[in-house]
Formats: sequence, structure tokens, C-alpha cells
Amino acid sequence: MNEVLSEIDFRFLSIEGNFPEKIDSLTPEASARRYYRATYPDGTTKILCKDQVFQHDFQEVGHFLEHHGFKVPKIYKTDVFNKLMLLSDEGDLDLSSVQDDAEYRNFLVKSLELLVSLQKTRPEPPVSTREFDYEKLNFENKFTYSSYTNFSEMFRLKTKLRPEVVFFLEESSGFLAEYKEKVFCHRDFHARNIMLSPSGELTLIDFQDARMGTPFYDLSSLLYDAYRPIPFAMRQGLFLLFLKLSENRFKKPKECYYLQCLQRSYKALGSYFMLVAEKKQDKYRKSIFNCLDNLLEIVQVGLFPDQLFLFFHLLKKELSNNTLFLEKL
Repeated sequence: MNEVLSEIDFRFLSIEGNFPEKIDSLTPEASARRYYRATYPDGTTKILCKDQVFQHDFQEVGHFLEHHGFKVPKIYKTDVFNKLMLLSDEGDLDLSSVQDDAEYRNFLVKSLELLVSLQKTRPEPPVSTREFDYEKLNFENKFTYSSYTNFSEMFRLKTKLRPEVVFFLEESSGFLAEYKEKVFCHRDFHARNIMLSPSGELTLIDFQDARMGTPFYDLSSLLYDAYRPIPFAMRQGLFLLFLKLSENRFKKPKECYYLQCLQRSYKALGSYFMLVAEKKQDKYRKSIFNCLDNLLEIVQVGLFPDQLFLFFHLLKKELSNNTLFLEKL
């Protein structure tokens, strides 16, 4: 019996009467969901997913993606009552593991091709019944505001999130919500959610919260990824490639893209604030600096108000000299 699992969990792991010889807990990411790798006597491995609520949406969206030819984890068995799923093992490597920029760019091109194909699908429920409307987008803005309040108290920061910044982000959310062309959005389309097989195959994970949104939501997640920064010139080239692959069918692409990049990275910043201040996950401290660098670039290239630049610049400067923050970086 493995100490991290209950008897119910262990029985669930049985495949044709065979139980795993070894069970390893995998490093938790930014959710309450927990994953375990089960190794069976014949050497094969499966992934056990334990959640607080059974992920019906993971099943439904996964079936939709698989039906349209996208590679996703295979679901071998489920236990709705005990919130368990047994999944195929897609390995330990994701796109963020690729260190060489030239090699990483090749995988980003593949990822853009995947993204364009995703956006050409005709979504079904639950994806088609929810979207990034004003309420959802502004909820994300408010989340960052409240997360920063806790974060700034923890590290005794003097940099204030001024009303002008909050107002501009509210206005941006209004524009994005009204953008007419809505497509399938994975919602977390970044390097850590694209698994990489030894043969170079890409597998999508963590897609259960997919919803309708602008064509630039997932693009901004990928190109302004705080887990795996890329050079400015590479990012610009990939943005143009996305437009070409999309046959330039979207209106006001540059305007929508940079507003979406701002909103998306601002929300990501709030997540890192929360993970560090509330969840005590210090590994995300570095991501705060990467995210601030992204936001500083976005507000300059997007020609956004100076107050936004000042907030991100002053916050980065203060954190760079904050011994309390730096001690566990």
C-alpha cells in the first residue's frame, strides 16, 4: 500500500487484476489537482489524477479534441464518485524544457499550426456555452488587484496599483469582450501545458477550462510565456507567422493582440502573486520578474499609457532590491 493514496485509490489503479509496483507523487502545479505516476509489473506507466471535483469538462473537451485529431492524454478509466481518472503517461518533458532558442522556435511554429487548427474547429458544449465576456475578463483584472494587495503586504512594498491602471484594464476588457470573432480558446496555452514526446510529438493538457475568446488569447499565452521567455525579434516574427497561417482573416489584429497580451499577462502576474503570497510556492518568484519584463515590453510596443509602464517598472525595481523577496528567488 502506498502512503500517499487511500485503499480506494489503490484499488482503482488495478488493470486486468494487476496493481502497480511503484507509485510516485508528481510535482504539483498551480492547482489543487494531484498527479501520481503508477508503474506496473510489465514496466508500463499510467497517471492517476485526483481532484476535489470530478473533471467532467476534461473528459468532454478531451473527446472533442481527440475527435478533431489533436493529441491529448488517453483516459483509461474513471471514478466519478471518488474524483479519480487514470490517464496515459505523456512523460516529464514539456516545451519549457527546450533550452536552445532555435530549436524552441521550431516547436513554437508547430504549436502555432496546432493553434490555428484549433481555432478552425466548431466548438461544442461546454466550450461553446461560455466565453471571455466582460464579466469574466474583469473578474481576472480584479483577481490580480486583490492578489497584489496580499502580495504587497507580505513584502512591505511601497509601489501602489493606481486607479488609472485599473481603469485602463477595465476599458481593455470591454474592447476584448466586444471583439466579434470568437474562437476556441484553450485558456492556458503555454509551454508547460504542451507535452513533448521523445519523437517530437506535441500533446495538449490542462484544457478543461476551454472557452470562447479572441483569436489572440492563446497566442498571447504562448508568445508572452513567463515560464519560457523568448527574444523580441522571435516573438514579432511568430506573430506575423500566425497572421499568415490564419490567412489574415481577423480584424484589427495588432490592436486586439496587444490588448489581449496586456490583459493575459496582467492576469498571469496576479496568479504568480497569489502562488507566492498565499500558496507559498517560491518557485514562482522568478516568473514574476519574467512576467514584469513581458508587461514592460507590451506597454511600450502597444503604445499604452505611461501609468502602466510606471507601475510595472517601479514594481520590478522595488522587488529587485527587496531582500525579503530575493532571499527565496
